[in-house]
Amino acid sequence: MIKNIIFDLSEVIISGYHGTEKIIERQYAIPEEEFKKQKLFKYEYFLDLMRGNLSEEEYLEELLKGTNWNISVEQLKVAIRQNLNQPIPGTMEIVKQLKAKGYYQLILLSDHVKEWMEYIEEKNKDLKMFDKKIFSYDIGAVKSDEQTFKTVLEKAAIVADETLFIDDYEKNVKNAERVGIHGIVFENAEQLRKTLSSEYNLL
Repeated sequence: MIKNIIFDLSEVIISGYHGTEKIIERQYAIPEEEFKKQKLFKYEYFLDLMRGNLSEEEYLEELLKGTNWNISVEQLKVAIRQNLNQPIPGTMEIVKQLKAKGYYQLILLSDHVKEWMEYIEEKNKDLKMFDKKIFSYDIGAVKSDEQTFKTVLEKAAIVADETLFIDDYEKNVKNAERVGIHGIVFENAEQLRKTLSSEYNLL
C-alpha cells in the first residue's frame, strides 16, 4: 500500500533551468544550441552546483569562461529566474487532490540549486503543501548518484515498498526502483493522472 508519494520538481511541477537558452537567445542573441553546448561542456560543474559544492556565482562564472558572449553573470541570473517557476500544466492540481485526501505523505525531491530554490519558494506558496522537502544541495548528492535513494529513505524515515516516486527522467526512476521504491516516469499530467488511478488506485 502506498503511503508516501515523492515528486520531482523541475519539468514535473514547474519549469527549471531547462529552457533558459530560449530566453538567452531572445534577449542576448546567443544561439540556443551554442548555450546548450556550453551547458553540456560544463556539466560536471553543474553537478557540483546541485550537490552544494559550488555557489551559483561560481558556476555561472565558470559557464562563461571560454565564451565571447556579451552577457554578465548578473544578467544570466536574471534570465534564469525568468524561466524558473513556470507551471507544468495540470500537475499541481494532482498534488492538491492527493493532499486533500489526507492519506499520503507528500515529499518533494529535487536536484536543484540553493539560490534558485530560495527564489522559487518565495514565489510559489503551493510548495508548502509538501510534508517534506529534500534537495540535492542538502544531501550532497543528485538522483543519478547510486546512494541517493537510500539516503532519501533514511532521511524521510519511510519504507521503500510503501513509496511511489514520480520523475521525468527514466534513469532516476530506475535508481529509485533499485532500492524497492515504486516509480512512474512522468510525461504529462494526463498520463500521470491515469497511471495514479489505474495502476495505483490513488485518485
